[in-house]
Amino acid sequence: MQETGFDDEIRVAIVGAGGYGRVALDVLLESGSGGEILGFYDDAHAALSDKVRGFPVLGDIAMLKSMLSVEQVHVIVAITDNRARLSVANSIRGIGGRFMTAVHPLAYLSGAATVGDGSVLAPGAVVHPDAVIGSHCYVGSNAVVERDATVGAGVWISSGAVVGSGVRIGARCSLGHNASVGRKAVVEADARVAAVQVVEGELAGGGV
Repeated sequence: MQETGFDDEIRVAIVGAGGYGRVALDVLLESGSGGEILGFYDDAHAALSDKVRGFPVLGDIAMLKSMLSVEQVHVIVAITDNRARLSVANSIRGIGGRFMTAVHPLAYLSGAATVGDGSVLAPGAVVHPDAVIGSHCYVGSNAVVERDATVGAGVWISSGAVVGSGVRIGARCSLGHNASVGRKAVVEADARVAAVQVVEGELAGGGV
């Protein structure tokens, strides 16, 4: 069940202060959640600016985990590399951490769809009825996930990509800009679908 609402008790930390972190921040701000954001945690924090759009870079992931042991904070892991994103998320989940799903107000998420925790839907993203998107996924601007599609955990769906009805996408896959996966096609775990590539059958892990 996706957790997209906020209340006075919820605070949010973003892991990763790079490009994806800035996108996640923007989605949260546009959702009216700026007051709940604590800031960023990044293992490269010493080499980064101390603030991103006015929000502080607070330390590394170990510091976040220490805080999570005593305080309840919801997390978005905004690391571009799929495998690294899932690894960090799983380590946070393993200590009882909780995650926030961020949906831009200009995205369309059907009430009959399911999006896993920690995922981010950019402006213009569309998720149709009975689609299932796993945890810690990114659905880019104007990307479409059609009805009855299943998207595994840690998948990156770039802007303009289309996941057809009944498609099965394995964990940690990456779909490039304007890629298309046709109806009921299967993309195995860890595959990469290149920009503008069309997949109509089955694509093994590794991809093109």
